[in-house]
Amino acid sequence: MPQVDMDAVRMLIEDAARLTIMPRFRQLSTSEVDQKAGPHDVVTIADKESEAYLEPRLRALLPGSTVVGEEAVSGDEGIMEALRRPGSAWLIDPVDGTANFAVGNALFAVMVALVHDGDAIASWIHDPVRGVTAMAKKGEGAWMHESDGSRRKLVTPKPPSLAHISGAPNIRYGDREFAARIAHRIDKTAGVLILRCAGQEYLAMAEGHIHYAVYNRAMPWDHAAGCLLIEEAGGVAKRLDGSRYRAADRPWGVPLIPCCGEQQWNWLKTGIFDP
Repeated sequence: MPQVDMDAVRMLIEDAARLTIMPRFRQLSTSEVDQKAGPHDVVTIADKESEAYLEPRLRALLPGSTVVGEEAVSGDEGIMEALRRPGSAWLIDPVDGTANFAVGNALFAVMVALVHDGDAIASWIHDPVRGVTAMAKKGEGAWMHESDGSRRKLVTPKPPSLAHISGAPNIRYGDREFAARIAHRIDKTAGVLILRCAGQEYLAMAEGHIHYAVYNRAMPWDHAAGCLLIEEAGGVAKRLDGSRYRAADRPWGVPLIPCCGEQQWNWLKTGIFDP
């Protein structure tokens, strides 16, 4: 398994945010925002420049690796196949929560994962506004690098019952019958907090502000970093059928439900999700 300097990657991500993202936060002109698949799928100049900054530098940190960036894939979906081939690939979401970023909402993030033979083995989620970075390494745990340079271990809190669990059930896409079940039963839980940014929702799960999320569209740059973070912090990252999430998975299909713990995941499945 390849070895990588976790802090070297963190510093690259922080530099990308400082140089290409934050100077444009709440400063974007209309010419610097464009649509990809439709009006709810936007891209900004910050997305493009952040990915362009990270791609060659990450590749240089691990000779022989490939790079799968969200913006590159939007131009050539064949790039995704690198995740399904043996070897190492970097996954980049240069600005996760672009819709938030484009309107001046501070809930966005930069996400990077190192994938080896289809599985994420290291991950980073950087919040450029707070100046913090959550990091995880397979088999070695998860921690938060604070803005003052200190670190703290991340361990997902475990609510004592279904009634104490809150989460982010993103049910806009996918099976309408499944979405209806959640909508009708959500009053069994403590509440809902949807942030329109997977990176921020994974940070919220890792820190115990919410306890689960539901994603019907599991693009790897949106979820590989976060799922490893949750697993290494003591939670689970499984699909509704119980299978573990992998970066090499196809994006559509069985809903992805990362959660703070195995017992809590089972409570949600039997109490909210099952027919």
